Amino acid sequence: MTALIALFWRDLRRAWGSGALWLPVLFFLLVATAFPFAVGPDTPLLRRAGGGMIWVAALLAALLPIDRLVRPDKDAGVLDQLAVRGFADELVAAVKIAAHAVGFGLPLMIALFPAAAL
Repeated sequence: MTALIALFWRDLRRAWGSGALWLPVLFFLLVATAFPFAVGPDTPLLRRAGGGMIWVAALLAALLPIDRLVRPDKDAGVLDQLAVRGFADELVAAVKIAAHAVGFGLPLMIALFPAAAL
């Protein structure tokens, strides 16, 4: 169990330590900023479509760092070592997804405030 906790904290440090975390957040803010220009000045339409646009932009931004979620561990053999030690692949995936949600979710929530004001 301590190996999974260490994996969680390592993935969290990896997400926050690299500058690549801010690229999806910047993508989200750019999509949220460009959307009103694409739709036009129709305020009722912007109010109706704004919530859906925020969700779509957030989900697309959450997909950007997925490649960095597993590839470094697969290349280094960490996933194989965890499998040899008896950890289920599903449990390792759940830990990595939880670290991704915490590491990426907080900056995205902070970016939601200026995006919602648009």
